[in-house]
Amino acid sequence: MRIASKFASAVLEARTRLGYTQSQVAEAVSVSVRWYQKVESGRKLPGTVTALRIILFLEIDVENFREEVGLVE
Repeated sequence: MRIASKFASAVLEARTRLGYTQSQVAEAVSVSVRWYQKVESGRKLPGTVTALRIILFLEIDVENFREEVGLVE
C-alpha cells in the first residue's frame, strides 16, 4: 500500500473517531475542503507542514503511524 493511501486511512479513521467533518478539518489546517478530500481519498499527499497540522489536529499517534507506514525498522 502506498504512503498516500496509508496516510488517507489514518486520517479518515482519526477524523471519524473524533467526530469531525471534512470541512472542520480543512478549516483547522487552513486548506480547502476539496484539497482535504483528495488527501483523505489518497489522491494527494500533503507536504510536511500540512501533514503535521493534520496529524496534530486529529491527534494521530505519530509513532504508531510511522510503524504502520513502514518508516521505521
